[in-house]
Formats: sequence, C-alpha cells, structure tokens
Amino acid sequence: MAWQASKLDQFRRLSFQAKKVDHDTLLDSLATLSKINGMSVVQHGARLAVVGELLVSVLTHLPAAIQADIARSFRGRIEDLMSLSDDRSLPEQYHSALLTEVNRYLNALR
Repeated sequence: MAWQASKLDQFRRLSFQAKKVDHDTLLDSLATLSKINGMSVVQHGARLAVVGELLVSVLTHLPAAIQADIARSFRGRIEDLMSLSDDRSLPEQYHSALLTEVNRYLNALR
C-alpha cells in the first residue's frame, strides 16, 4: 500500500510539473507571438508611410486638371468605401485613421 501511495504521489508531482511547463511554455509562446506581431505592425506602418509619401509626391507634380479629376474620383471611391464600413461595427480608431488619410491625400491634390 505504501508503494502505491508513493507512486501516486510521484505521479501527482510529475503531473503538476508538466502543467507548470505547459503553462510556462504557453506564456513564452504568447510573449513571442506578441513581440513578432508588434514588429510586423511597426514594419507595415513604415511601409505605408513610405508609400504615402511617394503618392503625395506624385500627386503634387500632376497638372491641376488631372489633380481635380483624381480628387473627384477619389471622393467617390471613399464614399463607397465608407458605405461598406457602415454595415460593420468598426472601432472609432478605424474611422479616424481613414479620415486622416483621406484628408491627407485630398490636401495633396489642392
């Protein structure tokens, strides 16, 4: 009987250690994923900033008539885009970022 109790106690200790290792591994994996995701967001943001600056540079060198046509077309496309987001519950940060970018490009077309 003592032998069985000893084995049961040993099994319980091993089970607890396995759960602790799994918990620690899960936390480490979550931290790594969060770090990688954060870096991906930063890199994506940098790429978008460069593309945005290139686009503004190109727009400012276009003739005024073409800029006016682009602005009209752009406004129409943005209205369509905004109507699509009306069907979904998107956070305020989305709408704010969208309008900031729209105004940025419309100002470049002036």
